[in-house]
Amino acid sequence: MTTDASSHPEGGASKDDGKGPFSFRLPVTYRGIPLFAAGADILIVIVAALISGSLFHFTDSETESEVSRNMAGAVFVAVLFVGSMWARKLYEPPRLIEFGDQVRGLLGTWCGAFLLLASGVFTWGVGKELSRETIWSFWAIGGAALLVHRQLWRIYLPRALANGAIKGRKAVIIVWDEPQSGKSSNLLLRHGYLVFKIFQLGPSAEDSAATLEEVIAFVRGQDIDDIFLAPRAGSIVDLVAAATALRALPISVTMLPDPVLADLVSNPRYELGSSIALEIQRQPLGLGERAAKRAFDIVVAATALVLLAPLLGLVALAIKLDSPGPVFFRQTRSGFNGRPFKIFKFRSMTVAEDGEKVGQATKNDKRVTRLGGFLRKSSLDELPQLFNVLRGEMSVVGPRPHAMAHDKEFAEYAYNYVFRHHVKAGMTGWAQVHGARGETDTVEKIQRRVDLDLWYVKHWSLALDFSILFRTVIVVLHGKNAY
Repeated sequence: MTTDASSHPEGGASKDDGKGPFSFRLPVTYRGIPLFAAGADILIVIVAALISGSLFHFTDSETESEVSRNMAGAVFVAVLFVGSMWARKLYEPPRLIEFGDQVRGLLGTWCGAFLLLASGVFTWGVGKELSRETIWSFWAIGGAALLVHRQLWRIYLPRALANGAIKGRKAVIIVWDEPQSGKSSNLLLRHGYLVFKIFQLGPSAEDSAATLEEVIAFVRGQDIDDIFLAPRAGSIVDLVAAATALRALPISVTMLPDPVLADLVSNPRYELGSSIALEIQRQPLGLGERAAKRAFDIVVAATALVLLAPLLGLVALAIKLDSPGPVFFRQTRSGFNGRPFKIFKFRSMTVAEDGEKVGQATKNDKRVTRLGGFLRKSSLDELPQLFNVLRGEMSVVGPRPHAMAHDKEFAEYAYNYVFRHHVKAGMTGWAQVHGARGETDTVEKIQRRVDLDLWYVKHWSLALDFSILFRTVIVVLHGKNAY
C-alpha cells in the first residue's frame, strides 16, 4: 500500500507560495546550513571580542596592540567552541531546531572554552594585557549573541522549510503498520525533510517483496535522497529483508526504531574481532574520563573554597550564635559503587539523625532552625561538601546522595535505583536542575529523580558538567523546592 505524502492527513511536502513570514531565501542550501551556521558563530565570537575590547581598553595609543591581543583570544575561543559544537553535530539542521539541546550544548561548551582561555592567560602570563573586565564582557556578550543566533534558527528553519525558502532533503518512508505513517511523517517534517511518499509493507513476505520493488522503482524515478524504515517491535526478520532489498539503491537508508530498540542501539559499539559488539550497559567512566572529571572537581572545589572562605566563616559564626550545637552536620551517605562516606553540611536543624530511620525535611519543618531555613533555601548548607569533593568522596556534579535509610527505601520503589552509584555522588546534578529536588514523598517523584540521574550517568561529558553547574546557579537563585 502506498500513500502520497502531500495528501496524507498528518504530513507532506509543502509548496512554496512565496508568501508568509520567513519566505526569503538564505544564500545556502539545506546541506550547506551546518557550514553557514558555524561561520556565523565564528563571526559572532570575533565581533563580541571587538565590542568587549572597545568597551574597556581600546585607546588611540593602544588600538593596534589591543586589537591583536583580543583577536588572538577570540580566535582561540572560536576554534574551541565551533570545533566542539561541530564534533557534537550541533550544527546539523535537525539539531538546530532543538533549542533545548542547543542551549545545553552552547552553555557547557562556551563556559569550557573560557575556562581554557583563563588557564591560558594565567599560564602565558598575559593577565595584565587581557583584563578581567574584557574577558567577562566578552563571555557575556558572546554568549548572549550565540543564544540569539540559535533562537533565530529555531524560528526560521521550520518555517523556511515549510514554505520552500530552503529545500530540505527528499525522503520516502516505509512503515509496517498504518499508525506509524503519521508519526514518522511528522517527525521527519519537523526536522527538515520533504516526505514524498509513504509505503506500507504487506502482511505476507510476497506482498512485502512487491512493495519493496515498487519503492525501488519510485525512488529511481523521483531522485529521492533518503529512505526511512519504521519497523514494528519484534520485526527484525522483515527489517533485514527490507534492508537487503534496498541495497539495490545507492542512497541512504535509515531506521526509525521504536523506543525500546532506540535505547538499545544508542549505546556505544566497538569491533570485537570480525564482529561488532554492542554495549548494553555502560561501565563506570574510563580512566581518561575519570581523570578529566577528577581534574574538573579539584579545580572547581579548590577555587570555590578559596573564593568563598570569608562567607564560610560568617555562616559558621552565625550558626553558633543562632542555636546550640555543632557547626557541621555529618551523615552517612552512599557514594560510588554504594560505598558509605560521611557527608559534610552546615547544620540547619535541631537534630542530627543518622541511622536506620531518618525523616526527610518537609515544608515548614519544625526541626529547621531560624537560620537553617535561609541556609537550606539558598543551598548555603551544601557548601561544606566542597571538602568531600577534594577528598574524592564526591564530585561537583553527579546524582545527589541520600541517607542510607532512604537508599534502602527508594531501591524498593525504583528497580534501577542502584545504577545511580555507577558514578560518584554530586553536590548538584541533572535531576536538580530539572526541578527534581526537595522532598520525594511519592513513587512518581522517586522514579523521576532516578530516571534523570540515570540519563546523566549514560550521557556524561565535561560539557554536560559545565552546563549543569551553570544551570545550578539559576536554580539556586530561584530557590524552588528547597526547604
